[in-house]
Amino acid sequence: MVGNPKYQLGDKVKFKCDNDIKEGYIAIVDKYGTFFNDKDASYDILNKDEKMLYKHFTESLILEKIGSIDPKEIWK
Repeated sequence: MVGNPKYQLGDKVKFKCDNDIKEGYIAIVDKYGTFFNDKDASYDILNKDEKMLYKHFTESLILEKIGSIDPKEIWK
């Protein structure tokens, strides 16, 4: 539900990216969606191993939460 995101900053999640399953940390929460999709909360997910920030992933593309870290540690 928009405005009520399921995931929080620092959550480690598995998410679907094209035909791959990737892991990363929730780095930014767009709790009211994006310009392209205002019906679903979206997230920017940081994969530290790839040094990649995946932008605007809707909640429906996140498969599960698999852990969490202190949000202050995300960008270190």
